[in-house]
Amino acid sequence: MSQSIEALNAILSGTPEFTVTEPEPGFPVIDVQTPVSSATIALHGAQVLTWAPTDHPPVLYVSPKARMTPGTALRGGIPICWPWFGNHPEDPGKPAHGFARTRFWNLISGGLEGKVATLVFKLLPDEETKALFPYDFELTATIRIADKLRVKLNMKNTSEETYKVSSALHTYLSLGDIERIQLEGVKGSHYVDRLSEDKEAIYQEKNLQIKGEVDRIYQSMSSVLIRDLDRFRSVFVDKAGSRSTVIWNPWKDRCKEIVDLPDKAYKEFVCVECANAGTDKPTLRPNGSHNLETVIGLRPLN
Repeated sequence: MSQSIEALNAILSGTPEFTVTEPEPGFPVIDVQTPVSSATIALHGAQVLTWAPTDHPPVLYVSPKARMTPGTALRGGIPICWPWFGNHPEDPGKPAHGFARTRFWNLISGGLEGKVATLVFKLLPDEETKALFPYDFELTATIRIADKLRVKLNMKNTSEETYKVSSALHTYLSLGDIERIQLEGVKGSHYVDRLSEDKEAIYQEKNLQIKGEVDRIYQSMSSVLIRDLDRFRSVFVDKAGSRSTVIWNPWKDRCKEIVDLPDKAYKEFVCVECANAGTDKPTLRPNGSHNLETVIGLRPLN
């Protein structure tokens, strides 16, 4: 169950830059308006749904068929995948991408300093999470909204046992036309193709152009730049605490099979995910923690 609108307004202290609404019953979101950008963040999953600098088209993609339903992943924005990425490695019956994206987080604080708005959310274990992941933890999502969008996930092991986790900030980037983009930053790295049964790492010789379904885990610590020729802009995705970058687009046939995506939605987005995935699984010792962080912004198209 989510915090009430009254409780959220009390935490935000009536700051006019923050507006709490409930687009669907029991699904509160916080609309943020800074001097340089705007954003919408859901308590469900501590998920950034929208972000755009002032006078620019959206930078994040949200499906028009996305479902604002408690317990259901919302298609678009920046879902937080934790404590595993993709299917559970041992039990395919457990929810894909873990449970962090389908739980209500608690807003801890919110404020505006200069042109930067900051929201801090926490997620703690309960009986339902223990049934899926039998460890104690404390997740903190810090979201900073300004001329750039910064999302940091701190994962802390509060149990007495050591465990490994995989995770991702599953960012959906809005595009003019996926067939008119150039994706830079993965050239010279190796990737595992999740669409292939062969899991040998493949060398990326050139910049990536997406001409079909793609689902790859790149072994890369580099930033990614998407040159969007239709919108005459470049979108950069910087990251920290991540040795893997996931690139995903379902393309034509797969897109038609995904119930919460329009048939032609594949043309309008690409996922570029700051991740700990594949063999990149940080070890969390008791009282140990790890930060996973992404920074997204715009540059002129050069």
